[in-house]
Amino acid sequence: MPRYLIELAYDGTQYRGWQKQPDTRTVQGEVEQALQTVIQEDIRLYGSGRTDAGVHALHQCAHFDTFIPVEEDWLVNRLGRILDDDLYIHAIREVPEHFHARFDAGWREYRYQLLLRPDPFKRLYAWYPGDGMAWEAMGECLHMLQGEMDFAGFSRKTPDLPHTRCTVFKAEMTSGSDSVVVIRLQANRFLRSMVRSLVGGLVTVGIGKKNIDWFRIHLKEGREIDNIALAPARGLFLQKVFYPDSVLDLT
Repeated sequence: MPRYLIELAYDGTQYRGWQKQPDTRTVQGEVEQALQTVIQEDIRLYGSGRTDAGVHALHQCAHFDTFIPVEEDWLVNRLGRILDDDLYIHAIREVPEHFHARFDAGWREYRYQLLLRPDPFKRLYAWYPGDGMAWEAMGECLHMLQGEMDFAGFSRKTPDLPHTRCTVFKAEMTSGSDSVVVIRLQANRFLRSMVRSLVGGLVTVGIGKKNIDWFRIHLKEGREIDNIALAPARGLFLQKVFYPDSVLDLT
């Protein structure tokens, strides 16, 4: 049975997240329905990971199986005619039958956008946390995240999760000329609401409500943080999902 990797992007503003749910608009639900309409088969998508309601993706990946091989470029074109403008298919390619979009990912990268000042034209894609942020202190906290550690203190509990350890390869913060500060996190895996929790913790330090030691202790102890506010979903983007060539090679 042929298996295909689908690469897509979406503006998450009008979606209730990735995962299909009854009687509501989700990314998985919309793409599955479009695939079924074109291919005339019962299609199930398996994503690289779930994004919350309102979260955006520049590069999300999923896989699906078909009974009959399809021509990839033709399918991309047909889906583009069906799907709404806030959802775009980058590419579709055949992959080995043992490939899995979630478990074979080498790493994922997220970015979170913060505003230095209110901007009505960026309000759906970034968060303005307020004036007078202690950016240097936030940068010190961000630097602590690199390496392997337990992120239970910065995530929502997930039943039956084997462990809460993740290896962060990149944790950086940059600012551009458009008054947007970008936080980038790249890791082998991310826990539920992990990025939004971390950004919420960083901003809590940035506004002076907590200090750097508070952030360090909770990160080191790996325990659940009480009453930490999640950063709003609108500022979060799934930037990239990476797969080694070895898992994509049909030969």
